[in-house]
Amino acid sequence: MSPRARLIVLIAAGAAVVIAAAAVLVMTLNRPSEAPRPDPVAATVPVSLKADGLPADFSIGVVMTFGQSGEPGTEYNRAAQGAVVAAQRFGQSGAKVALPTQNDQGTEDGARAAVGALAGQGVSGVVVASTGPQALAAAKAAEELNLPVILPYAEASEPTQTTWTTGPSAASVEAALGTVLAGKSRVLLVSDGGSVPASVTISDTLALDGFSDVAGLAQEAAIRTGDQLRPPSKDAPADTEGTRTANPADAVVVSAATPQRLARLVQALQSRDVSVPLVLPDGAITPAFASSLAELDGTASGQLVSVAPATGDAIALQQDAQGRGMSAFLSGIRLAGGNPEIKNLTDDTPFSADAWAADARSHDAVVALVRAAALAGSKEPAKVAASLRTMSFGPGEGLAGPTLDFSQAQALTADAIPVFASPQDLGLRPADENAPRLVWVPAPASP
Repeated sequence: MSPRARLIVLIAAGAAVVIAAAAVLVMTLNRPSEAPRPDPVAATVPVSLKADGLPADFSIGVVMTFGQSGEPGTEYNRAAQGAVVAAQRFGQSGAKVALPTQNDQGTEDGARAAVGALAGQGVSGVVVASTGPQALAAAKAAEELNLPVILPYAEASEPTQTTWTTGPSAASVEAALGTVLAGKSRVLLVSDGGSVPASVTISDTLALDGFSDVAGLAQEAAIRTGDQLRPPSKDAPADTEGTRTANPADAVVVSAATPQRLARLVQALQSRDVSVPLVLPDGAITPAFASSLAELDGTASGQLVSVAPATGDAIALQQDAQGRGMSAFLSGIRLAGGNPEIKNLTDDTPFSADAWAADARSHDAVVALVRAAALAGSKEPAKVAASLRTMSFGPGEGLAGPTLDFSQAQALTADAIPVFASPQDLGLRPADENAPRLVWVPAPASP
């Protein structure tokens, strides 16, 4: 081969190498970053849920305290509409689930009567969506009738073989509050009849019953946090300036007997420009708090901190199994909210009116009882309870919240965590201009 021919061959080979290298470089630069490996469940969780083996004419009773005006036990009435979403999701695959609902009248006697009425209707289990003494009375009545009962929003007085709670334990809540208040050495309690876990160390207390009105309480709180000056005494010279509190409070724990009263305290503190974190140990996660705060023109901001299990809408943004489970639940809410024929639990209002508040905890309680009955192949309450005691559920079984293990009375396996208020509309529920703009977002994980 002549020198000229060899040169041409070498140039052609070099060009081929350059082109190949360039192609590899382009592929490398345009290759998407490796996505997190999914959990070992389906890549998507379907909106419709199957329940092979579920008996015909299956029903789950719901006990509620009727009312929306702040009556004790009504805090979660709108949240409990998540049960409707669960029934609709099973109905899409042909598994019909009825949800007869009874009013406990806000009393223990009323709760016992409500459970008795549901038992007479042949329910296979009960979800108690109330709180307080009437919720415990309802659970006790169900136990005496051998009805499996789940309390999404209350803690049973004592563990039994047929009663489960799916809320966070008291110890878990106290631990999460400890995390929220870590590093805070001067904690001010502002109270209107509420309670605070004994583990929370309080340096100073202001109770509403010691003031003529909530505005006076909020003003004093602002002084003790250093956000307002203490006015000079009435007999001080005219040019006397106010004084700032030495060693002001670095956090305020706000507690009240009802979510509505809690919202009133929060709004009053915000109106006095209290700038330290406002820690809300109970009642803040309820729809009643969100709607009351909105009505008072309070602000949903990261200044408001509470504790709750990971059952909020923001979980749907996670790239994991629970994120997919929550996303499917929210899709179910959108479908139910778009159908005017679907009513709420009391069958007097379209579900769409409460779609903004329907939560995962009531939804998951229904899913658990349906799964237990399907496994048992029976709607007999004793067999449903026996089946449920052997079961553990997660997103793969249709849950929207954390895993539930019914081999123990405290079925929730996850701890409560700090959550922060946000006014952001995540766009995951049906559009509703009348709904309050408040979502609870988990604290970022520590690096």
